Amino acid sequence: MADIHHEWREDLQWSPTGDLLTVEDGDFVRQRIERRLFTAVRGYVWHTEYGAGLPQKIGGLFQPYQIAALVRAQLALEDSVAQNPPPRVRVSEDRNNPGLQIVRIDYQEAPSGRQIGLTLSF
Repeated sequence: MADIHHEWREDLQWSPTGDLLTVEDGDFVRQRIERRLFTAVRGYVWHTEYGAGLPQKIGGLFQPYQIAALVRAQLALEDSVAQNPPPRVRVSEDRNNPGLQIVRIDYQEAPSGRQIGLTLSF
């Protein structure tokens, strides 16, 4: 499946022919996961249930297990992530940057069945 290529915090990109750049396969799934996890809670007017709001958690008093549970709940809503085997989520604090949370997600893409590892920080 193809979608518009849109990296988090970046502008849309154009193809060499002047069309909007599209994305497929692994990057498609990664972009969907990042968008879902980083979108503010109630950030979409027409889809208020969409988004985990991880950046909103910065500075909060959250335990790693709470963040991991939030990530797992959001991944369960993502059609592009296979639910069997279930995604593995590990959350830790960066030793060199206190307060920086590292989220490691190991999941299987639903479209291809490929095992993927994704590391996010906030």
